[in-house]
Amino acid sequence: MTAPLTAPPRFYLLVGIPGSGKTTYARRHLADALRVSLDDVRLMLTGVAFDPAFEPYVVAAAHAALGALLRRAARWRRDVVLDATNITRQRRRYYLAIAARRAIPTVAVYLRCPLDVALVRNRQRSPAVPDDVVCRFHAALEPPTLDEGFAAIYEVVTARTSA
Repeated sequence: MTAPLTAPPRFYLLVGIPGSGKTTYARRHLADALRVSLDDVRLMLTGVAFDPAFEPYVVAAAHAALGALLRRAARWRRDVVLDATNITRQRRRYYLAIAARRAIPTVAVYLRCPLDVALVRNRQRSPAVPDDVVCRFHAALEPPTLDEGFAAIYEVVTARTSA
């Protein structure tokens, strides 16, 4: 494990459609942060990538883990990252509020990715998210804005692939 932070912790909220590179970004650039991944929680609890019958339990477990980490982030001097799509303002409002209660600044990391690139990347994963779901997420995506309460927004732009 690496050395703890010397600055106050931050809460990084990833924002992007499936296939946009959220997990890759977190692993490369936020490797020292304590990461909560809804995809990982789904696999841990159910053994499958997605089952709507279990989704309430998955979300409850992820929220419990995230809350516990945010409560201890300052004491542990560790950043926390939520690796999930977080594509709507409504979804982000909940996470911003729990971080604010702990006085932890929240930074949005917006993975802006063209739909065609996300679809190609997603199809290379196992299991892949169905194309229609990726398209639905893309249509519903609301890019993060500072007026939501973010301390900062980092925009990571994915270049188109040459095909």
